Amino acid sequence: MTEDFKEKARLIASYLMSLSLFSLAAAIIYFSYQMSIISTQIPDVLVSINNTSEKIEPVIDEVAEIVTLVPAILKEVEETRKLIPPILKEVEQTRKMIPPILKEVEQTRNQIPAVLAESEAIRAELPTMLASADKASGAVSDVAEQVEATRPLVSEVLKEVETTRESIPPMMDRADTLIEKARVAGKEASQGAVTGFFSGLIMAPFVLVADAGRGIAGLSVKEAENFEEEDLELNKLAALYLLNNGAVGEERKWNNTETDSYGVVTLRTTYSAGEYSEYDCRTLVFKLYAKDELIKDNPKSFCKNEEDKWDYDD
Repeated sequence: MTEDFKEKARLIASYLMSLSLFSLAAAIIYFSYQMSIISTQIPDVLVSINNTSEKIEPVIDEVAEIVTLVPAILKEVEETRKLIPPILKEVEQTRKMIPPILKEVEQTRNQIPAVLAESEAIRAELPTMLASADKASGAVSDVAEQVEATRPLVSEVLKEVETTRESIPPMMDRADTLIEKARVAGKEASQGAVTGFFSGLIMAPFVLVADAGRGIAGLSVKEAENFEEEDLELNKLAALYLLNNGAVGEERKWNNTETDSYGVVTLRTTYSAGEYSEYDCRTLVFKLYAKDELIKDNPKSFCKNEEDKWDYDD
């Protein structure tokens, strides 16, 4: 290698070194220029970063709260997922019910024309029905007037019915007794024993002789002041029933709610004072109360007289 070549190599190296230094200086100058530009933008960047930071913090807090809610949401979602199969099953069952419902609706729709026709027929008959109703209303008014005119008579009719009803049971019982006695008499007639007895049955007693008011129970005048005529009449009816139809030990009760009086008549004994022993004499016991106070507790004997009436000592 010659000296010239080495000299040229050094020279070229120095040129390259100078060029490199110049490029480096240019690069540093450009970098410094860019840095100066960037440095002027740094405050704005910092302000933007600061603003962004202030906005991010609430978002971070909200995200944290959402994160805490996630497990509950996931659990609720899981429970909801469990409910889905039953819901789907119920929906499937509902879908199966739809065809019958639609069929029934179709049948109902088919019946609508007939119903409408019947309604139209009824509407056509309404005038006639209304006219009949008006006539019936007039008739009802007439009946109402007649009922109103009859109303004052109701109390008297009811009183008469009550009196009749009280007298019916003794008569019915007595009729049964007469039938039974006639049957017995028929048997005895076949044996030749009907003389006098059958005539006595036909003349069976229905009445009492003497005073059938206070005397029948042996009430004194003072004791009788505790009772009204209606009370004494009820007591007489009870006694007549037992005398004509009663069995030993049987009792009849009467009660008058209007006077607060009541009584009990009991058939104590039957005995003979003549030829026909079973029906001749009877002893009754009277217990009479006025306003829950026992006024009389008295036995009384009754016997048939020659007129077939029940007689007693006053």
